[in-house]
Amino acid sequence: MIVPMTADHLPEVMAIDAQCYPIPWPRDVYESELARTDERLYVIAHHDRVVGGPNTKSIGQIRVVGHAGVAFQEDEAHITTVTVAPDCRGQGIGARLLLALALAARRRNTSLALEVAADNPSAQSLYRRFGLAPVGIQRGYYAEMGLSPDAVVMRAENIHQSDYADRLIKIAVELDYA
Repeated sequence: MIVPMTADHLPEVMAIDAQCYPIPWPRDVYESELARTDERLYVIAHHDRVVGGPNTKSIGQIRVVGHAGVAFQEDEAHITTVTVAPDCRGQGIGARLLLALALAARRRNTSLALEVAADNPSAQSLYRRFGLAPVGIQRGYYAEMGLSPDAVVMRAENIHQSDYADRLIKIAVELDYA
């Protein structure tokens, strides 16, 4: 399930980041982003889980398994992060997160853009599924974060058009029946 991120989710969000990034965002960056509700949207993906052994009463809890965010600018929705817990990859979680961001961008009638590590073909494939196409390379973009230094810049300009809506509907149907 995809829901808006709150400060209560930050411990789990940051734990995922610690598994995925050599230099994750600090808590104050997330808090600052979450405070900008008119200009930002952050969402989490979660699974319900059962806690307790066979001889104890089960208690339902939520486990954050991924998160994503977008910064809305004048004419662009810039995706700031899409991150899925390593043990939950390959389950369509990244696509569900990206679908939430793409729908929000479409409602604002903007283009969609992001940077992705040049050595991350699986993420690039996911973004192409959502109509983002490479438009350039930013050399050294990730160097300070301890990742592959170069980023591929990807954009989708046509998200206000009906064929893009059809693309999102197709993805949503695939995700519901996958």
